[in-house]
Amino acid sequence: MSGRTRGARRTRTRRRHHDPAPRPTVAERLEAVDRLLDGEVTAAGGVWSRATAWILRLALEQAVDDLWDRVAPDLVRCPMRAQLLALRAYAGPDTAAAVAALWSALSRAAHHHDYDLAPAVADLRRWREQTAALSSALSRTGRPTGFAWVRTELD
Repeated sequence: MSGRTRGARRTRTRRRHHDPAPRPTVAERLEAVDRLLDGEVTAAGGVWSRATAWILRLALEQAVDDLWDRVAPDLVRCPMRAQLLALRAYAGPDTAAAVAALWSALSRAAHHHDYDLAPAVADLRRWREQTAALSSALSRTGRPTGFAWVRTELD
């Protein structure tokens, strides 16, 4: 026997919880995409194009999250599809439709399917420019305008 009495419990040391690393900004994510597109990152191997699509999608989602943090913090906890529906009231129908279309395209491109080709460089560059433009537009978006039915009593 190991010197412990029967039934004695071993005490566990608790791990200290460290603060998570700060989340990269949208600009930092776009810089990472630029490095992937320029071929500076060689360690990505054959998955660099899908990794680029994932990073672009993360940047777009972060831009949407940043908007919710400013104007409607409760929406951050909703699924992304619900957030995209709510975006129409805050960013307008055109911007919301563009964000939803880009998010959908990036989602399709990021997931591997045996019958699909990896995204083309031209598509990735176009999506990068669209992500930058839409992120910029969302950063300038504030309270909903022109929608009388939007609840604002949560202010």
